[in-house]
Amino acid sequence: MPDLDVYLDEIDVARSRRARELSEIKFRFTSHSGPDPSNINSQSVIVLTYASWEGFYNECVAAYVRFLKEKGGKVRETDWMLLLAVFKPDLDSLWDKNHADDARYEFVKNMKERLECGYEQIYSGVLATRSNLNYARLSLNHSILSFDLTPMQPFRIRLDKELVTWRHEVAHGNPPDLTALDISGHVDFAAALLVAMADTFQNAMLQRI
Repeated sequence: MPDLDVYLDEIDVARSRRARELSEIKFRFTSHSGPDPSNINSQSVIVLTYASWEGFYNECVAAYVRFLKEKGGKVRETDWMLLLAVFKPDLDSLWDKNHADDARYEFVKNMKERLECGYEQIYSGVLATRSNLNYARLSLNHSILSFDLTPMQPFRIRLDKELVTWRHEVAHGNPPDLTALDISGHVDFAAALLVAMADTFQNAMLQRI
């Protein structure tokens, strides 16, 4: 049985570190009182804030997967949809070989072994994300993990519009109109997201003990 406190503390430490980052972002970009005609400050806040959100989520995934691996057991007995993270190499092979007959044969051949595997064969990259952690992706990953998405629903609109879409537009050279951006409010919103996400992963761990 894994030492639950180790994993809970790991997520707490990661969230505290991200919270300090966000606090520093808020301080640095709200203490600047001069003109910002090109919205450089606002664009920087958008990119850095999103990075904290995505980075923390991936840290939670990594900790949770290691927790599951240490806890042990067969994936299919408790987490059927997590088999997506087990079958990834086989699914990738099917795609790479354009579903050739030999690739299909190998897929079926390996299926029995995959269905009987433990959590040590989970590929965490299926649950991680890069540059597009919006509500739809969050919903899909929560479904794979059998998490309750309800606590994240109040964040849905601002998550998609302000945190993800704005970041995407800034990063790809088509920045939105950020003249009315409330930097403090934007950073505080991200910090609240981190708290909700930490609670989600920690509660999931608690329910397995």
